[in-house]
Amino acid sequence: MEARELPTYAVFDDYRYSQRIAVVVRWFVLATWLSVNNYRNEFGTTLLILNAMGIGLAILNSYVHWRIWRGRPITKRYVIALSVMDLSIITAGLGMTNRFGNTFFPLYYPALLPLALIFSSRRLNFAVVTLVAGAYAGLSLSLAPGVDFSVGEEKMLIIRIAMMFAVVAAANLMARIERTRRREAVEAERAQSVRNLELQKKAQEAELATLEERHRIAREIHDGVAQSIYALNLNLETCAHLAEQEDSPLKERLQRLVPMAKQTLLETRHYIYDLEPLLSGERDFVAVAENQVKEFGTVAGIPVNLSTEGEPREVTVAVGTGLYRILQEALANTLKHAHASGVDVALTFERDRVRLSVRDDGAGFRTEDVAIGYGMKNMRERAKELDGSFDVTSAPGEGTLITVTLPAREVGHGADQSDAGGRP
Repeated sequence: MEARELPTYAVFDDYRYSQRIAVVVRWFVLATWLSVNNYRNEFGTTLLILNAMGIGLAILNSYVHWRIWRGRPITKRYVIALSVMDLSIITAGLGMTNRFGNTFFPLYYPALLPLALIFSSRRLNFAVVTLVAGAYAGLSLSLAPGVDFSVGEEKMLIIRIAMMFAVVAAANLMARIERTRRREAVEAERAQSVRNLELQKKAQEAELATLEERHRIAREIHDGVAQSIYALNLNLETCAHLAEQEDSPLKERLQRLVPMAKQTLLETRHYIYDLEPLLSGERDFVAVAENQVKEFGTVAGIPVNLSTEGEPREVTVAVGTGLYRILQEALANTLKHAHASGVDVALTFERDRVRLSVRDDGAGFRTEDVAIGYGMKNMRERAKELDGSFDVTSAPGEGTLITVTLPAREVGHGADQSDAGGRP
């Protein structure tokens, strides 16, 4: 972001706000000085010089006032130049008149104010006021009428100098407080901007994930349920036509529709129940797998045997979801393509990994001759995303064996339990 786009309070080299005080005070000082100097005083060279210096200072103050009014930045060089002019003219004016006896010494106080408002360093402010106080003390002590110690005028000099230090200290404290508050405001706004960006990023990621999930569901419905229902519709129309004919192969047609209807029902029920046990907090994958296998056996009418080896353990949502999806896809492939009469599902729990095996006694296939479809590809990708391995073994007439091995991160260790890495 460019400096001109920043809020004015975030630009620390712009002193418009603090110098408004100095400009207003300087107008009062100049008006008072010029009025008193020209009131009941004889016109002479000294008065002419003093008026010229006052008018010059008024011109400079007008320029700074104009910059503030126009919203232009006031940098240190403007403030320092004008303040040096203030202090120089005041000191020269006192030196040209009656020095210590001149009652215009309070003009030093507003003249020191602008410098105290721009220098945050206490040492630098102390050095400036010490220099000015030293000049005024030297002028008062060395030039007539001087300081009369017999009547205690040195006390007045000490008080005047002390007031210089007090004004500078107070102004410097105000400036430091104001700059601190500005820094806090800038930091707070920056932190809020970072939070807003994070929230916006999360919202975009959530929206993208939602769109991807919608796309996935639409694709799976199109490739699965929709195609099955479409095929059922065509076949039912054919059956209706065949029923009107004599010696029609209606029975054979209807027998073909039974597994298709089962597959459609199975896919539909998967969408209904999907990952509900895992997402509701169930981390016992053995129980989840038992329900899934039972559901498949009931709908598909194919006997499924589930066995476990090793000590069953709870797994993270990511690992459980990945296993669930792979088992679901493997069983679906068995129903679609294998024409199997039985399926064996095995879960093996080892110390640092869990292995899922799905074996059917179906037709099998030559793995090198079959193009990898969505099912195999999805299972392989899910295993890879979870740092696991995927292997498929098959041969014509010998069934198919799918083996998936995933790291067994225990609950409370490894990946975050809310990890969505296993989301579809």
